[in-house]
Amino acid sequence: AMSEETAFRVRFEGPPPAKPELYWRGVVLGHFDGRTWTRVRGAPLQSRVPVNVSGAAVRHQVTLEPSGKRWLFALDLPVALPSLPGNPVSVSAELEMTAAYPVEERIRYDVASFTDYRVQAGRWLPDRARWLMLPYGFNPQATRAGTALQRMADPVRRIEYVLKMFATENYVYTQEPPRLGRDSVDEFLFSTRAGFCEHYAGAFVFLMRAAGVPARVVTGYQGGELNPVDGYLTVRQSDAHAWAEGWVGSRGW
Repeated sequence: AMSEETAFRVRFEGPPPAKPELYWRGVVLGHFDGRTWTRVRGAPLQSRVPVNVSGAAVRHQVTLEPSGKRWLFALDLPVALPSLPGNPVSVSAELEMTAAYPVEERIRYDVASFTDYRVQAGRWLPDRARWLMLPYGFNPQATRAGTALQRMADPVRRIEYVLKMFATENYVYTQEPPRLGRDSVDEFLFSTRAGFCEHYAGAFVFLMRAAGVPARVVTGYQGGELNPVDGYLTVRQSDAHAWAEGWVGSRGW
């Protein structure tokens, strides 16, 4: 988060979206063991998930620096896989884009994305239980607080309640948070109230799952710096970010 190294650069065909819309989707974390969020094991790869989009496509070209990893980044949400000669690209059920082989040299690819979209909208979510799982015996205060939110029949109200809590109850954003112990979510929510994006996203998802709302952590980058001379948007490692997705019926993720 403190590194100013370039992660990738982007050239848009038209005007770039506003900065609040510049979410560059990367790795989705769905398994929590009480200490660490990781990817869901055994999540199936699939070429398509139900996606409904609105508005015009945002066409852009990404120049990705070598990372030694297979992750590819694009504006959330890409609607088609980019083409990499000799390195096939696939997408997971969580809409993570990966190359078949690690990116060991600078690569460039074209993407079309929609910032107004609905994913897996409908009356039921496949593998719903996967996105509600919580580790047994950890964070009892947060578990009780989330369970209490189930008194609100509308899941959107449960989401709004927690967002309002973060905005109004003296929580602090800091790159140097205090160390947390075994029940890290409890300590963050009810004691230290100080952390960076991963603390907020992880705590939010924990509360939502306890409240009966399927949820997961998404990591990637947010924002970028636009050079008005050459028109390129530079996304740096310091733009690394984590956010949360919750699933609400007809609105999807």
